[in-house]
Amino acid sequence: MLVNQAPKSVPELLKLIAKHGKRSMLVSGVDPSGDRASTGKVIIDIANVEPLNEIEIKKDKVTIGTGMNLGRLAREASGANGLLRQAASIIANPLVRNRVTFLEALSPESPFFDITTPLVLLEARIKLQSPSGKRILPIRDFLEARTKGLKKGEIPTAVEFATLPVGEKVGFFRVARMGGKGTVSAAARMKLVRTVCVQPEIVVSSLTLIPLRAKLAEKEIVGKPANEFSIKKASVIAAEEILAMAEKDNPYERTLIEITVARTLRSIMEGSIPV
Repeated sequence: MLVNQAPKSVPELLKLIAKHGKRSMLVSGVDPSGDRASTGKVIIDIANVEPLNEIEIKKDKVTIGTGMNLGRLAREASGANGLLRQAASIIANPLVRNRVTFLEALSPESPFFDITTPLVLLEARIKLQSPSGKRILPIRDFLEARTKGLKKGEIPTAVEFATLPVGEKVGFFRVARMGGKGTVSAAARMKLVRTVCVQPEIVVSSLTLIPLRAKLAEKEIVGKPANEFSIKKASVIAAEEILAMAEKDNPYERTLIEITVARTLRSIMEGSIPV
């Protein structure tokens, strides 16, 4: 039997999560009654918790509440946070994106965890709140803490990051492993001066590693013309660099990284690649 709750504030939400523990199932404005996964769960609808459902742009900072579902993020996130709009559109297909909250996607167990790849690129900070207080962690520290386990009753309430400089181009791509769990994703940003890559940054998440900067790949394309040769070379170096930090070099994973990085860079450079 489903028990439905609809808190109107973060403290009220935290009390419900503390009370029901692992039985808690957070949703945002959708009816999960037909979902087998909801059997025995306490459904907590966070659509009315205003701080979790806001997109705010002030001066040079963007703040997005974690109650936002990926469908709304894909529709409404614009301007400076266009990278997340692009990522949300790719990560979650139209059939599920209105059911998946940003909060759920930030969990390492979520199939939508690739949303953290662009967050690392954006050097985002995660706001967290628990019954005992609040804190803000840089995205890399959050990922480490999330893997080990957050404080009791603590949840991410918002994501914040600096707006992108004028003229900055961004890209994101993701591929899923065939016949099994796991994905590979890449996010990139750079400026293109005529056809030359300036200040590139590339972040890659592999099947076995959380998002990491591919600095050698960045070094390979900086100051180089945007063309297929540059894309291919950078994607190969990115795979070598990322897998050097993994426990083992998996040829299949290497191929996925090369494909993902190449598609991401191509999405940025294609307007500057000579035909």
